[in-house]
Order: sequence, then structure tokens, then C-alpha cells
Amino acid sequence: MKKYILIALLCAGLMPSDVFAQGSVATGVTDNFDGRVRELDPVVPGFEEASPTFIKTGQAGFAFLSIPADARTAALGGAGVGLIGSGSAILFNPGALAFMEGKEAHITYVDWLVDTRSMVAGVAVNVPGRGTFGLSVVTFDAGTVNGTSIDPNPAGAGFKDEGEITTSNYAISAAYGLKITDRFSAGATLRLAHQNLGTGNIFLGASRQTVDNSKNAFAFDLGTYFNTGFRNTVMAMSVQNFSTEVVYQREQFELPRNIRLGLLIDVISMMGNTPVPHHLDLALDVNNPIDFDERIHVGAEYTYRAAGSSVGFTLRGGYKTNHDTEGISAGGGLQFKTEGGQGVKVDYAFKQFDSAFFSAVHILSAAVTF
Repeated sequence: MKKYILIALLCAGLMPSDVFAQGSVATGVTDNFDGRVRELDPVVPGFEEASPTFIKTGQAGFAFLSIPADARTAALGGAGVGLIGSGSAILFNPGALAFMEGKEAHITYVDWLVDTRSMVAGVAVNVPGRGTFGLSVVTFDAGTVNGTSIDPNPAGAGFKDEGEITTSNYAISAAYGLKITDRFSAGATLRLAHQNLGTGNIFLGASRQTVDNSKNAFAFDLGTYFNTGFRNTVMAMSVQNFSTEVVYQREQFELPRNIRLGLLIDVISMMGNTPVPHHLDLALDVNNPIDFDERIHVGAEYTYRAAGSSVGFTLRGGYKTNHDTEGISAGGGLQFKTEGGQGVKVDYAFKQFDSAFFSAVHILSAAVTF
């Protein structure tokens, strides 16, 4: 037990101290290494604070990496860092990936906000005695927007209409999870994220230049999973999208880094009963994203599978605290699995948002084990 606690503390110690601090922006205070702190002038006088503090929103780019990657965790309100049994753990906790058995191919379709869409496809393979290997591809379709460019003609409108333009957004992730004991595992994911916002025209002095807004960024995830042995209670953690800064012209930012600490409680086992054929799990995650204040995600998952049956069904529900637009989540799923481990599963999730801003979101996932 002490060994596992030490490993968890070591993982936390690898994170820079500013991960746990509130963000700031470039117009805040600066230390010039002489022990004195100076204030920077606002970029727009009279409009900005000279020294804004406690600002975290807007501090991350490549925001499509924060879109839910599967219907199961989406229906749980984003909770579930301690869930096992799915290859989609590649994208939320590679440590949990180690407890997947056999081979799985999965796909997810996300009908996201304001007519945008995301697709996730992946495969995970468990090699007995050597761990689980996974590969995942995420794409994001932002739709079309009207493009404009600067019109240098003083008699003009100041801009020219360039017609509709599209963007390119995708990420490729390779993951590995290893069981260190029969209850503890650790894993890592290496990710290449790409975003192409097209070209743009800027003026440097009196010179007009065309700039390329295509960027690549590397990131990695770390994750651990620990079944405490006390009535199937699980403790887990993951750090997602740890990356260097990306620079777009004068702006720089990191990928949407997030630290997740999770607790998974087997409610029926906790009551001293054997969880067959009824299974009820309560998931609780504490999230510390780089671009928002801390949030608590809570979800419940009920599964019924009769002993010896190859068919089961699941109902799920969840909620996020401290979210500005998102409300409750709900969903369910069907599973079919043979005694040999082959099977299929289909999951659906519904996410409610404040109707004054966004319509509800629908997510559909399917997986084949073989």
C-alpha cells in the first residue's frame, strides 16, 4: 500500500507548480529577476485591467481535444477516470487501459455544439504479460466560416470577402498500459495534434505578409489505476495533454491540459452484497483544467447482466459542477459477449446545455471485441 501511495505522489510531483495555480494573462505582473514586480500597461488603455488576476478562461488552444471521446464517460457527466474494460481509455486514462482484455476496435460519433462534429476511432490490443497497446485517431469538423482579408484601399470597407473557408483538426494518439500488480497499473499516451486554420494576411509596418496558420503540437498523458481491495473501490488519476506552448503569430498557449483525480465506488459491494446480476458504480472525479476553474464530475452507472447470460444493458446519468452552460447527462448501452470474449457493445449519451446558448449534444459509440 505504501508503495502505491509513493508512486502516486511521485506522479504528482512531476507536474510543474503552476498546474495547481490560477492562470494569468500577458498583461499581468512580471518579475524581471531582480526581486521587484512591475505592472505592464494595458494593450488597450482604459479597457483592460492593468494587473488582471485569477483568469483561466481562454488559456488553452486545440479545444477539440476536450470534446468527449466516448458515450460511456459522456453520459456519466465526464466522470470515470477509474473505469476499465474499454479501449477508449486511451484518451482519458492509459493506466486503466492495462485492465482491458483481448482486442477491441471502437468508434464514436459526436454531434457537438453549433453544427460541429467529432469522430473517434481506435484499436486496443492486450498482449498477456506485456501490457495493452492502443492507437486512436480523433478528427474534428468545425464546418465552414466566412473568410475575410484586409483591404488596403482607403476608400474600401476595410476588408474583402474571401468566401467560405474550412479548417483541419485531428489528433493521433499511441498509448501503452501495464499491470504492475493485479490491482495497480500505470500507462502513458503520446499524442500528435494538428490544426490548420488556413493562411492569413498581416501588416508588419507598411509591408503586407501572408502567414501560414498550420500548427503541430506534441503532448502526452500519464495515468494510474489502483483497486484498493476494499469492496472494489478504485482510486485513479490522469494528466491529459501535457505539452509545450504553441505560437500563433503573437499569441501563445498550451493544449487543454487537465488533471483528474477519480474515485470509483462499487455501491452493491460496499453494502456487503455480491454485485450479480446487478452492478451499480458511483464515479466521482475532481478536475483541474488549465482553462477553467476546478470542477467536480459525478456519475452513476447501473448494469444488469444475469449470471451466464451473454446479454446485458446499462443505464447512466451524470452532472458537472461549476459549468457555465452544461447541465445533466444521461444515456445507456447494450452489450453482447460470448464465453470466448467476443462481442459487441453500443452506447448512447445525451448532454443537456443551457438552451439560451446551445442545443443538446448526442454521442454514439460502438465497439467490437475479438
